[in-house]
Amino acid sequence: MRAIATNAVTLMLVAMSIAGPAVAESPAALTVRVYNTSGIPTSQLLAARRAAELILRDTGVDVVFRHCGSPVLPNAEIDQCEESLQSSEVVVRVIDAPAFNATLHPEAYGVTYIIRDIDRGWLATVFSDRINEAATRVGVEPGTLLGRVMAHEIGHLLLGNGYHGVSGLMRAEWTDSMLSRKDDEWRFSMIEAVRLHHILASITRHPSAIEPPAIRF
Repeated sequence: MRAIATNAVTLMLVAMSIAGPAVAESPAALTVRVYNTSGIPTSQLLAARRAAELILRDTGVDVVFRHCGSPVLPNAEIDQCEESLQSSEVVVRVIDAPAFNATLHPEAYGVTYIIRDIDRGWLATVFSDRINEAATRVGVEPGTLLGRVMAHEIGHLLLGNGYHGVSGLMRAEWTDSMLSRKDDEWRFSMIEAVRLHHILASITRHPSAIEPPAIRF
């Protein structure tokens, strides 16, 4: 136990020494384009946005959400999101899970599409019907759980499809007992936050290094 604790402290000090100056110079930026194709209520979508924003901003990332194709506020203009996707943008589509898909885990709340050669992606899909069922089952606000799933899948788009943490937001298994835990349990680890920040900062410095694929809806 003593050795494990010493290693944890060392990792925290290294992460702080790396992240501190970078965050002070310029926050890494990320834009999230959200497509609500499952038709969940506006209140739920806004709650999801707030939850995902809090999680991502906790890492030092300057995140902006765009609601594409349909307004979420009365009298708001429709954002068609017609511009080509930029390297510092990702897409999250909210849909109902397909009735049958042999490659999809029956309890998955979301999936990401990763380009294997670079272990990076731009498109995540979250299943609002499965998330709503789970939220009702464990007594969690559906929009809050949706936002946590969105943040988790965005983490995969940047950290890689095969990555999972041992605890926190990026853990692989989301049991019912975990779903009902407090907000403090739903964070990226310090090491994950450092990685996210440096990945996005690198994209900001070299936006044309990796071109995202064309994604249309």
